[in-house]
Amino acid sequence: MSFLFPALLTIGLPLVAVPLLIHLINLRRQRKIRWAAMQFLIESQRQNKRWILLKQWLLLAARTAAIAVLVLLLAHVVVRNEWLRLLGSGTTHHVVLVDDSYSISDRWENTSALGEAKRAVEAIVEQAQRESDSQLMTLLRFSEAARLSAGAQPEVFAQAIDDNFRSKLAAVLAGWQPSQTDVGPADALKAIPRLPLVGEDQTVILYLLSDFRTRQFASATDVRKLLEDVQQDLAQVHLVRCVRETRPNLAITSLEPESGVRAAGVETWMNVTVANYGEQPVRGVLVPLEQDGDALPSLSLDEIPAGKESTKKFRVQFAGIGAHWLSAALEPDTVDADNHRFFACQLPAARPVLVIDGSPDGRGARQLSLALDPGGNTHTGWSPHVEPASYLARTDDLTGEAAIVLMDVATLKDDELAALEKYVDNGGGVAWFVGSETNRDFTNERLYRGGTGLFPMPLALPTQLLDSRHETTPDIVVSNHTLFHALSGRRNGFLPLLLVDYYYAVPSDWAPPADGSVNVLARLRNDAPLVVEKKFGKGRVVAQLTKLSTGDTPLGRWTNWSLNPLFPVLANELVAYLAAGQPNDAVQLVGDDLVVRVPEEKYDPAFRFFLPGDGGTRPELPIDAVLEDGQWTAKLENVSASGVYEVQLQPLEGPPERRAFAFNVPAGEGDLHVVSRADLIRQLAGVDFQLHDAADLSIHQQQLAGLQLGDALLATLVVMLLLEQVLAYIASFHAPPVPGAK
Repeated sequence: MSFLFPALLTIGLPLVAVPLLIHLINLRRQRKIRWAAMQFLIESQRQNKRWILLKQWLLLAARTAAIAVLVLLLAHVVVRNEWLRLLGSGTTHHVVLVDDSYSISDRWENTSALGEAKRAVEAIVEQAQRESDSQLMTLLRFSEAARLSAGAQPEVFAQAIDDNFRSKLAAVLAGWQPSQTDVGPADALKAIPRLPLVGEDQTVILYLLSDFRTRQFASATDVRKLLEDVQQDLAQVHLVRCVRETRPNLAITSLEPESGVRAAGVETWMNVTVANYGEQPVRGVLVPLEQDGDALPSLSLDEIPAGKESTKKFRVQFAGIGAHWLSAALEPDTVDADNHRFFACQLPAARPVLVIDGSPDGRGARQLSLALDPGGNTHTGWSPHVEPASYLARTDDLTGEAAIVLMDVATLKDDELAALEKYVDNGGGVAWFVGSETNRDFTNERLYRGGTGLFPMPLALPTQLLDSRHETTPDIVVSNHTLFHALSGRRNGFLPLLLVDYYYAVPSDWAPPADGSVNVLARLRNDAPLVVEKKFGKGRVVAQLTKLSTGDTPLGRWTNWSLNPLFPVLANELVAYLAAGQPNDAVQLVGDDLVVRVPEEKYDPAFRFFLPGDGGTRPELPIDAVLEDGQWTAKLENVSASGVYEVQLQPLEGPPERRAFAFNVPAGEGDLHVVSRADLIRQLAGVDFQLHDAADLSIHQQQLAGLQLGDALLATLVVMLLLEQVLAYIASFHAPPVPGAK
């Protein structure tokens, strides 16, 4: 027999004597008074003395036993299993959760965090095997626990710890490698209730082996709550730290286009971001690049401050339509998984841009189309097409549009507006230019809709900007936004050439909401908003409160925006910015499913998946697609490794097609800061656990066996209290009722 809280015995057991002390004190309070009538009572008492004393001693014993049971209950008594085997029961089940997120690959000297975790598992098995009673073990890696369905069993579940198990354990541990996920302790603990841990004769002991990074335990509310929930079914909880020190680490956290990839043959600006998770700045970081398997010139980052990120821009041009990919890498360091980042895209010859012009002359649509697709040898990657507003509703799917531009549109029908809102909500981008045809009431009531609609702000009235002949400030004041990069720096000389005569004012009491969903990107020199952006669902809307075209209106010309020499650049930047907000299914995270869908009437259902591989060899996985809603659908579930995956499709007409998909590790797991023991204990306050270091793990043998008697002692305490009440009633004097008395 052992106790989880033996210190409580020192405090609690002396309390067993309290009932006896109270009894003795009450005896001292009695005063003997002799009087004649009492002699008859004394004689009667002598005849019943033994029965009276027996009842009093039983009552005293019941009260003493109740206190003793309460003390044992609070001290968490554990009965040794060899005792329980005399009654035919008693087993200890060791449930070991092992962190295999990619930060566990942390290396130092001749070991790693995962290596320390493996040694800790071996130490638990070795100490458990010394016990003479029945010992079981369940091993569950964090990544395995996150995928475990209710009632399913892990690879190693409830296996008896014996010589045969120990011989198999070495092979099991040798096959463990760090995953490329960022799954944490909370995900692993959620699997405990899903495990089929049955058997009333089992004592379940939980071990959580992890590197306990600060990122996951800066606020451990979820972990604490989960431990509190499962602790009622556990005898003990042991937390085992596999890392003691924080080591520096560099990681590539992003590789993405600055404003979207347009089309084949169009130069694209890419950004690569490197994070320094160390305590010291690093200098001269080289980032080798590859494009479609060919090496590009390496990038050099001059300095990355401690705990900060640094971003470097570079240009690429993908030749030819179809699948393309990029990769960036770092030199090997403490953690290798986050030293690589991948990007993939599918490039058409050009991407369509829908233009809707509600003005009578249609000049704005022509000027914008010419800026986006000038023809000749100039290839911008855009293919604008001008349509009426009804096109929004009669098109089954607008997601193929790179962006949608509306100019001088007075109103939209309900189905047209609904289609436009769905497009933006799913990640599309819309540019809205007002003009003389704009219907202010419709815009405020249906488009702005009290701040819940597409339009960023309400409109007041068309207003004339006062004459600027004596002004030195340009009509337009732009912010440092990507839309206006062409107007900054040495090109700023073009900004004074942009003139505005009329614009739509906004109500004087309007201001962008504090949540940051609406931002003013450019203003007029009188501080009135001119270009305003709004986030709507997953997409964005950019509204300009003056006309795009130079066409005549009843008020005259509103602006010379489309006549500025930089207008083609501004137009291309606007469409690229709107297109960049669309989701890119070709870039996903490790752990996601790779799902490919193609129309049934155009493709054969036999898909070929090519997995990442070294050199020219790439493992191939044929998958037969299934028909779902008129589309052939094939799925590669729970992708476990980063890299570029390719899928070969066979159209019913034409040559095979290839599509590329990039899978990356989640950013942030490479931050190797370790939570201190004091902070960990503080974060998990209220949880009954023991904290160990894997390097010197030693658990007392008595902690590895036994059955807690908490429930049995609680039931015994209730019975003892009821028995005490019965004995107290029997031992006390109760006058018989007097007949006829009221």
